[in-house]
Amino acid sequence: MIINADSLLPHLKEKVRLTQSDTSRHILCPDCRIRTKLNTLGDGRKKCTVCGKKFRFHKVTDENKLQQCAEILLCFCLDFSSHRTVQITHHRYPLVTVFYDHFRKLLTEKSLSLEKLQLLTTHKGDIQEVHDTSRCRWCKSKLRSGTREEPPVFGVQLRESGEVTIDPLKDDEAVLHFHTFGSKEEAIGRREGFAGFICCSKFHRFTQDEKEKDGAEQLWTWIRERIRNHHGIWKRNTGFFLKELEWKYNNRSLEPELQARKIIELMPMDFLTSWLLSAKKPSIATHQQ
Repeated sequence: MIINADSLLPHLKEKVRLTQSDTSRHILCPDCRIRTKLNTLGDGRKKCTVCGKKFRFHKVTDENKLQQCAEILLCFCLDFSSHRTVQITHHRYPLVTVFYDHFRKLLTEKSLSLEKLQLLTTHKGDIQEVHDTSRCRWCKSKLRSGTREEPPVFGVQLRESGEVTIDPLKDDEAVLHFHTFGSKEEAIGRREGFAGFICCSKFHRFTQDEKEKDGAEQLWTWIRERIRNHHGIWKRNTGFFLKELEWKYNNRSLEPELQARKIIELMPMDFLTSWLLSAKKPSIATHQQ
């Protein structure tokens, strides 16, 4: 399979200022970071005259990076996993995961407030109540032994326009809407606007409204098909994956190329520099993609 993302390059170039070629005679040593003369060895490697480090020099220009970004972005919009993208594009796995992480972070930051964003990484359970420690407080599912993480519950809302919103909720919000789920105390009015909630890797649908029930079933079927392609999602990053799925579901009528263009519009200027692709990965590093 061949990925042709050339049509995205003009849009990406609008987001960066391509660097001018260095007129210096010498190259920056990747080890000591000193610009000095490099000796060429018989096997084609270079040797730094300052630190003595031997290495092979692969020149990667901004044009190369933009081409890589375009191909990886198109694969992201085609719902390919990181491993599948590596097989198709032959780009390095760490590079692909860095781009994927940034794309997910962009889509999450676009739709969540700072307060909601903090819930995805710092949620510790802000309401202390007496409950069975072996079962989830919201859906009563049995928890695995040794579980330490307490990810927030995610409320699912279906709009009249057909769009969906999947947002993390603070514990006081979850108590208001979902605390009586599955009990005789269920009150329909308290869940107004919600089609269900996601907790413990399960979508708990409310069944009072037949229209919302059908919409929720369609949404969950769509989500399960995509999660299956990724062989599941890493629990610590559930929120970022769900926001990615929310965005893709709301834009599912668009061709992958048009989806990619919409993501490019969200990218910061000079993203090749600000994202530091060759350095440390962003805070939502993923293992299973």
